[in-house]
Amino acid sequence: MIAKLILFSILSANVACSSQYPRVDQDISIYDQQVKNMKSSFLSEPSNPQNKVWVQNKIDNMVQVDQYMRGFWNTPFTNSYSQNEKDEFNKQFSPKSAAVDAQNTTDLKELLKIYSWFKISEFGKKTDNQAWLIVQHADQDHDFQASVLKTLEQLYPVGETSPSNYAYLYDRVASSFGDPSKKRPQRYGTQGRCVGPGQWEPWPMETPGKVDELRKSVGLGTMEEYKKMFKDICY
Repeated sequence: MIAKLILFSILSANVACSSQYPRVDQDISIYDQQVKNMKSSFLSEPSNPQNKVWVQNKIDNMVQVDQYMRGFWNTPFTNSYSQNEKDEFNKQFSPKSAAVDAQNTTDLKELLKIYSWFKISEFGKKTDNQAWLIVQHADQDHDFQASVLKTLEQLYPVGETSPSNYAYLYDRVASSFGDPSKKRPQRYGTQGRCVGPGQWEPWPMETPGKVDELRKSVGLGTMEEYKKMFKDICY
């Protein structure tokens, strides 16, 4: 009898976690398992934040999860969901997406208690770039993004971080996606929105007439070239 009650409880829990959209539930289940596997593969390594190779691997694992999560947002389109399925997917997946960004932000903050930044001379260009990406996606913590921006502002002129990444983070902080009250004009025109099929426009800029000059100073192409990159992204 006890075994039957336990089995009934398990089945009831599974039903409670399911929606009326089995395709969505199945895809979400695939996502959960893949993220679990990705994290488990790294957790098998002994934690050693004082070891720079471990730190490189840790940040690499964080970015792998980040990129898998962001790519998974395309699931409703690749699987041709109905509108109701899209709504259910957004309902289930949004908190999971936010959880990845929140955990990555927390983990990077812990590492930054030991290292001021992951300088190119110490960690290499890959880790510098990956750490920046985690900060770029930490929109729920504007103050954290702003504090890292101050660090990168000192490092990019001396070659210890990517100038273009500094530019992207400057604009991200200015755009303040997580706190609209702190929004201000961006400088390099890297942040914006789709305004039509194949058409993208930047958010307001500090000095639109000098944007190409500013972009060149940090190794970015012209504004017109940048807009063309969204030709197949905006639809």
